[in-house]
Amino acid sequence: MLIVIGRAQAAPGRREEFVTAARAVTDATRGDEGCQSYGFYADLSDENTIVGVEIWRERADLDAHRGHEHTLTFLEAFPDLVVGEPVVSMHEVP
Repeated sequence: MLIVIGRAQAAPGRREEFVTAARAVTDATRGDEGCQSYGFYADLSDENTIVGVEIWRERADLDAHRGHEHTLTFLEAFPDLVVGEPVVSMHEVP
């Protein structure tokens, strides 16, 4: 199992666009092969900080997800919707 946790700061005035894009990729991704859980959440101490949590059956499933149209569309929009670099960590769980 692979757990991916990401954290990004929504760009000023772009939070709602970020949320819309995140909902679209979430709805599509939850049907991807090997996706066990996928979602975006607001940090309770700062609503502009968005946290993404993904759980994949295996690395190959995550790799396949990265090539899907819905993922590419989200990743294309992402740089304009955030400030700075996102922080992402991956954890393999046996």
